[in-house]
Amino acid sequence: LTYDVKYKKLRIGESVLTFHGERDLDGRKVYYVTFVTKIPSLKDAEDLYADIDTFLPVEVRRSIKKKTGFDDDIVEKYDQENFRVDIKQKSNLRTKEFSIQRDAPIHNAILLAYYYRIREDLDKNKPLEVTLPQIDFKIMYSGTETLDTPVGQYEAHVFTSDPPKFRLWLSADEKRIPLKIQNPGMLGHSLIIKEIDLSLIHISEPTRP
Repeated sequence: LTYDVKYKKLRIGESVLTFHGERDLDGRKVYYVTFVTKIPSLKDAEDLYADIDTFLPVEVRRSIKKKTGFDDDIVEKYDQENFRVDIKQKSNLRTKEFSIQRDAPIHNAILLAYYYRIREDLDKNKPLEVTLPQIDFKIMYSGTETLDTPVGQYEAHVFTSDPPKFRLWLSADEKRIPLKIQNPGMLGHSLIIKEIDLSLIHISEPTRP
Protein backbone atom coordinates (compact mmCIF):
# COMPACT_ATOMS: atom_id res chain seq x y z
CA LEU A 1 0.00 0.00 0.00
CA THR A 2 1.57 3.28 -1.14
CA TYR A 3 0.56 6.62 0.35
CA ASP A 4 1.18 10.28 -0.34
CA VAL A 5 2.45 12.02 2.78
CA LYS A 6 0.79 15.41 3.13
CA TYR A 7 1.27 18.31 5.49
CA LYS A 8 -2.02 20.19 5.33
CA LYS A 9 -2.62 20.08 1.53
CA LEU A 10 1.03 19.98 0.46
CA ARG A 11 2.55 16.67 -0.64
CA ILE A 12 5.87 16.24 1.14
CA GLY A 13 6.76 12.60 0.57
CA GLU A 14 5.69 8.98 0.27
CA SER A 15 5.04 6.04 2.61
CA VAL A 16 4.85 2.33 1.77
CA LEU A 17 3.10 -0.14 4.10
CA THR A 18 3.70 -3.83 3.32
CA PHE A 19 2.39 -6.99 4.95
CA HIS A 20 4.92 -9.80 4.39
CA GLY A 21 3.07 -12.67 6.07
CA GLU A 22 4.46 -14.99 8.72
CA ARG A 23 8.09 -15.02 9.84
CA ASP A 24 10.10 -16.79 12.51
CA LEU A 25 11.46 -14.53 15.25
CA ASP A 26 13.59 -16.25 17.87
CA GLY A 27 11.61 -19.46 17.43
CA ARG A 28 8.22 -17.73 17.52
CA LYS A 29 5.81 -17.34 14.60
CA VAL A 30 4.95 -13.67 14.06
CA TYR A 31 3.54 -11.42 11.36
CA TYR A 32 6.08 -9.19 9.62
CA VAL A 33 5.12 -5.69 8.50
CA THR A 34 7.31 -2.92 7.06
CA PHE A 35 6.55 0.78 6.97
CA VAL A 36 8.90 3.12 5.09
CA THR A 37 8.44 6.90 4.89
CA LYS A 38 10.55 9.19 2.71
CA ILE A 39 10.36 12.97 3.01
CA PRO A 40 13.02 15.52 2.01
CA SER A 41 14.59 15.71 5.47
CA LEU A 42 14.72 11.98 6.31
CA LYS A 43 13.97 8.34 5.57
CA ASP A 44 12.22 6.44 8.37
CA ALA A 45 12.11 2.64 7.93
CA GLU A 46 10.38 0.34 10.42
CA ASP A 47 10.37 -3.45 10.64
CA LEU A 48 7.47 -4.55 12.84
CA TYR A 49 6.97 -8.05 14.21
CA ALA A 50 3.48 -8.68 15.61
CA ASP A 51 1.68 -11.39 17.55
CA ILE A 52 -0.39 -13.47 15.13
CA ASP A 53 -3.55 -13.48 17.28
CA THR A 54 -3.60 -9.91 18.62
CA PHE A 55 -1.32 -7.83 16.36
CA LEU A 56 0.36 -6.51 19.50
CA PRO A 57 4.02 -5.69 18.80
CA VAL A 58 6.66 -8.27 19.69
CA GLU A 59 9.64 -6.37 18.32
CA VAL A 60 10.10 -3.16 16.33
CA ARG A 61 13.30 -2.17 14.55
CA ARG A 62 13.53 1.37 13.29
CA SER A 63 16.19 3.10 11.19
CA ILE A 64 16.05 6.89 10.78
CA LYS A 65 18.38 8.39 8.16
CA LYS A 66 18.57 12.19 8.27
CA LYS A 67 19.81 14.76 5.74
CA THR A 68 21.36 16.70 8.59
CA GLY A 69 22.28 15.57 12.08
CA PHE A 70 22.88 12.04 13.30
CA ASP A 71 21.12 8.89 12.15
CA ASP A 72 19.29 6.73 14.70
CA ASP A 73 18.79 2.98 14.99
CA ILE A 74 16.15 1.90 17.50
CA VAL A 75 15.17 -1.56 18.68
CA GLU A 76 12.06 -2.06 20.83
CA LYS A 77 11.46 -5.46 22.45
CA TYR A 78 8.06 -5.98 24.04
CA ASP A 79 7.25 -8.12 27.08
CA GLN A 80 3.46 -8.11 26.80
CA GLU A 81 2.96 -10.40 29.81
CA ASN A 82 4.64 -7.86 32.08
CA PHE A 83 3.52 -4.74 30.13
CA ARG A 84 7.08 -3.56 29.46
CA VAL A 85 9.10 -2.47 26.44
CA ASP A 86 12.90 -2.44 26.44
CA ILE A 87 14.38 0.14 24.09
CA LYS A 88 17.89 0.45 22.68
CA GLN A 89 18.65 3.64 20.78
CA LYS A 90 21.94 4.02 18.94
CA SER A 91 23.27 7.09 17.13
CA ASN A 92 26.72 8.08 15.88
CA LEU A 93 27.59 9.52 19.27
CA ARG A 94 26.05 7.26 21.87
CA THR A 95 23.95 4.24 22.74
CA LYS A 96 21.05 4.63 25.14
CA GLU A 97 19.13 1.78 26.75
CA PHE A 98 15.99 2.13 28.87
CA SER A 99 12.66 0.47 29.65
CA ILE A 100 9.09 1.75 29.79
CA GLN A 101 6.64 0.09 32.17
CA ARG A 102 2.89 0.36 31.57
CA ASP A 103 -0.14 -1.18 33.28
CA ALA A 104 -1.70 -2.89 30.24
CA PRO A 105 -0.60 -4.59 27.00
CA ILE A 106 1.26 -2.12 24.80
CA HIS A 107 0.05 -1.37 21.27
CA ASN A 108 1.86 0.08 18.28
CA ALA A 109 0.29 2.91 16.29
CA ILE A 110 1.04 1.38 12.87
CA LEU A 111 -0.21 -2.08 13.85
CA LEU A 112 -3.52 -0.68 15.14
CA ALA A 113 -4.79 -0.53 11.55
CA TYR A 114 -4.21 -4.27 11.20
CA TYR A 115 -5.81 -4.92 14.58
CA TYR A 116 -9.05 -3.36 13.33
CA ARG A 117 -8.84 -5.17 10.00
CA ILE A 118 -9.36 -8.53 11.74
CA ARG A 119 -12.14 -7.38 14.10
CA GLU A 120 -15.74 -8.19 13.25
CA ASP A 121 -17.42 -6.27 16.08
CA LEU A 122 -17.39 -2.61 15.08
CA ASP A 123 -19.54 -1.06 17.80
CA LYS A 124 -19.91 2.66 18.40
CA ASN A 125 -20.62 1.96 22.07
CA LYS A 126 -17.45 -0.07 22.69
CA PRO A 127 -14.32 2.10 22.48
CA LEU A 128 -10.93 0.40 22.50
CA GLU A 129 -8.59 1.36 25.33
CA VAL A 130 -5.14 1.79 23.79
CA THR A 131 -1.85 1.93 25.63
CA LEU A 132 1.19 3.14 23.70
CA PRO A 133 4.65 3.38 25.30
CA GLN A 134 4.11 7.03 26.25
CA ILE A 135 0.39 7.76 26.00
CA ASP A 136 -3.07 6.28 26.64
CA PHE A 137 -6.17 7.00 24.58
CA LYS A 138 -9.45 5.53 23.38
CA ILE A 139 -10.39 4.62 19.82
CA MET A 140 -14.04 5.05 18.86
CA TYR A 141 -15.83 3.68 15.82
CA SER A 142 -17.71 6.56 14.21
CA GLY A 143 -19.61 4.77 11.43
CA THR A 144 -19.09 5.01 7.67
CA GLU A 145 -18.61 7.83 5.19
CA THR A 146 -17.70 8.22 1.53
CA LEU A 147 -14.02 8.98 0.93
CA ASP A 148 -12.49 10.23 -2.33
CA THR A 149 -8.93 9.04 -2.96
CA PRO A 150 -6.52 9.07 -5.93
CA VAL A 151 -7.43 5.40 -6.54
CA GLY A 152 -11.18 5.90 -6.45
CA GLN A 153 -14.15 6.56 -4.21
CA TYR A 154 -14.73 4.24 -1.26
CA GLU A 155 -17.28 3.71 1.45
CA ALA A 156 -15.09 3.68 4.54
CA HIS A 157 -15.25 2.80 8.22
CA VAL A 158 -14.08 5.79 10.28
CA PHE A 159 -12.24 5.63 13.60
CA THR A 160 -11.33 8.55 15.85
CA SER A 161 -9.39 8.89 19.09
CA ASP A 162 -9.99 10.55 22.44
CA PRO A 163 -8.02 12.69 23.09
CA PRO A 164 -7.95 13.62 19.37
CA LYS A 165 -4.66 12.20 18.09
CA PHE A 166 -5.64 10.65 14.78
CA ARG A 167 -8.40 9.50 12.43
CA LEU A 168 -8.34 6.27 10.44
CA TRP A 169 -10.38 5.27 7.38
CA LEU A 170 -10.68 1.56 6.42
CA SER A 171 -12.50 0.50 3.27
CA ALA A 172 -15.92 -0.90 4.19
CA ASP A 173 -15.41 -4.16 2.28
CA GLU A 174 -13.85 -7.52 3.04
CA LYS A 175 -10.29 -6.20 2.52
CA ARG A 176 -10.61 -3.25 4.94
CA ILE A 177 -7.75 -1.41 3.26
CA PRO A 178 -6.28 1.49 5.30
CA LEU A 179 -7.21 4.33 2.94
CA LYS A 180 -6.28 7.37 4.98
CA ILE A 181 -4.53 8.06 8.27
CA GLN A 182 -4.69 11.59 9.61
CA ASN A 183 -2.04 12.90 12.03
CA PRO A 184 -0.33 9.52 12.48
CA GLY A 185 2.89 10.86 13.99
CA MET A 186 4.66 13.66 15.71
CA LEU A 187 4.89 15.69 12.49
CA GLY A 188 1.11 16.03 12.34
CA HIS A 189 0.96 14.85 8.73
CA SER A 190 -1.58 12.69 6.92
CA LEU A 191 -1.33 9.64 4.67
CA ILE A 192 -3.68 9.15 1.72
CA ILE A 193 -3.68 5.98 -0.38
CA LYS A 194 -2.39 6.38 -3.94
CA GLU A 195 -1.55 2.82 -5.03
CA ILE A 196 -2.79 -0.64 -4.05
CA ASP A 197 -1.04 -3.86 -5.08
CA LEU A 198 -4.02 -6.24 -5.08
CA SER A 199 -1.88 -9.27 -5.97
CA LEU A 200 -0.12 -9.06 -2.60
CA ILE A 201 -3.36 -8.53 -0.68
CA HIS A 202 -4.78 -11.86 -1.85
CA ILE A 203 -1.56 -13.79 -1.26
CA SER A 204 -0.23 -12.35 1.96
CA GLU A 205 -2.90 -10.60 4.00
CA PRO A 206 -4.15 -12.28 7.18
CA THR A 207 -7.63 -13.78 6.89
CA ARG A 208 -10.26 -12.12 9.05
CA PRO A 209 -12.35 -14.53 11.15
